[in-house]
Amino acid sequence: MVPGYGFMLNNELTDFDAIPRGANEVQPNKRPLCSMTPTIVFKDGKPVLTVGSPGGTTIITSVLQTILYTIEYDMELKQAVEEPRIYTNNLNSYRYEDGIPTEVFNLLTSMGHKFGAEPTTIGNVQSILIDHQNNSFKGVADSSRNGAAIGINLKGKK
Repeated sequence: MVPGYGFMLNNELTDFDAIPRGANEVQPNKRPLCSMTPTIVFKDGKPVLTVGSPGGTTIITSVLQTILYTIEYDMELKQAVEEPRIYTNNLNSYRYEDGIPTEVFNLLTSMGHKFGAEPTTIGNVQSILIDHQNNSFKGVADSSRNGAAIGINLKGKK
């Protein structure tokens, strides 16, 4: 936990590669290549949304899709976090979550997109929406894994 800031840092070293000369070879003062994308969205110089997710290569997709659903499509935060996601890093193989509307799935397939045989879980988004007008915070934990949004009152501290 970062003292005074209310968030935790990742202290896992599993992104390092034990094989010498690899992109993520363990070396002094080196950070591994990683998809970690803890994100804070600002509007008018103030934070309005935080988003993060585990999931290796699917992290960036999970974070970006949640931001788009929340900010661009004006979805309620829980709905945006729970919205089924689609991921690809290869035009011949798409991963998808259960709940993609059949008409969307069929349209994308007819356009040549190749989806895996079965849906899978993509990411596990945790997010906080900050409402400066109402001086409130709304935390949401993705239901795809165990998690919870917990708030604390610092008794008058802002």
